[in-house]
Amino acid sequence: MVIRLLHPDDWQGLYDLIDPIDKQLVGMMSDTEELVEDWINNLVMGLWEVYVAVLSKEEMAEEERRFIRKVFPWKRLRENPSGIVGMVTLFGDWQEDEDLEEGDFDIGVTVAEGFQRKGIGKDLMKYILKRGYELKFKQAKLCTRIDNFGMKKLALKLGFKEGEKVKKNDYFWVYYSKEMK
Repeated sequence: MVIRLLHPDDWQGLYDLIDPIDKQLVGMMSDTEELVEDWINNLVMGLWEVYVAVLSKEEMAEEERRFIRKVFPWKRLRENPSGIVGMVTLFGDWQEDEDLEEGDFDIGVTVAEGFQRKGIGKDLMKYILKRGYELKFKQAKLCTRIDNFGMKKLALKLGFKEGEKVKKNDYFWVYYSKEMK
C-alpha cells in the first residue's frame, strides 16, 4: 500500500470510495458528487491536504481472493483502476472552522468497508499526524459520531483524549484531541 497526495484526476477513485459509505456516520452532510468536487477544488486551491491509500493491482487481486463477492462491491473497484481504498484529510484553517483554534488541525479518515480493520485507517492516521507535526501544528482534532466505535477505538489507541460530546444534525458526536509533540 502507498499513501500519496490526492491528485485532481483521482475524482472517480474518490467517488467510488465515498459513495457507499454511511455519510451520516462519518459526518459527511452532502451527497457524494458534491463532497468529491469540494475536496478536489479545496485541494487545487491549497486550502487543505488530502492523502489516499492506494493498493497496487497485485494487492487488490489478493484482497479480492479473500472476500466473498457479496460482502464488498468488487465490481465498483474493478471498474476503477485507481486502487484507492482509503483517504485522510488535514484541514488547518482555524479562521474557517469554528471547532478549530489557531495551531489546530482537523483530521477526517475514511476506509472502504471491505478494507476496514486491516490497519489502513491506522496507517493513514499516523501519516497525517506526522504531516501535522511537520507543518508545526500544535494540536490534532477529530470529531466522530458517538456510535462510530471503530474510529473512537482508533483515536484512543493513537493517544487522542476524549473531549466534549455534543448533539448536531440529530446525532450525538464526540470530539477528540491530541497534542503534537
